[in-house]
Amino acid sequence: MYDRVLLATDGSDNAELAAQRAIGMADCHDAALHVLYVAEKTTEDPAQKGVEEKIAEELNRGTDVVEDVEARATENGIEVETIVEPGVPRTMIENYAADREIGLVVLGSTGASGVTEKLVGTVAKYVVNEAPADVFVVRPDSRLE
Repeated sequence: MYDRVLLATDGSDNAELAAQRAIGMADCHDAALHVLYVAEKTTEDPAQKGVEEKIAEELNRGTDVVEDVEARATENGIEVETIVEPGVPRTMIENYAADREIGLVVLGSTGASGVTEKLVGTVAKYVVNEAPADVFVVRPDSRLE
């Protein structure tokens, strides 16, 4: 049913649950697994001290996260493509899915919190409404048995 599954991850505990589901779905559908980690760009002035370093640290963290998922998926014989880039997560996910004709996007339901979540909504809410593919949202209480 799905030829390409996209896992959008931020490395959080909920994203780890989403990774488990995405690997399982890719295996079940004999699909390629794409793993996307977006190091969120802020609207801060890049000239401010520390912004460049924060993005570099986030890119390094993202590389570790996608490599971990890739290792687990390839153990199951799943073809994996990974990408770690700076950007705005919700639009990067939408564009990646459209550009690569992704059939299913898998992501965790949480990530943003507090005032930010209330003002701009969560990435998951946006992706559910805007992605050019089916979307599977993993709740934080949906532990695998």
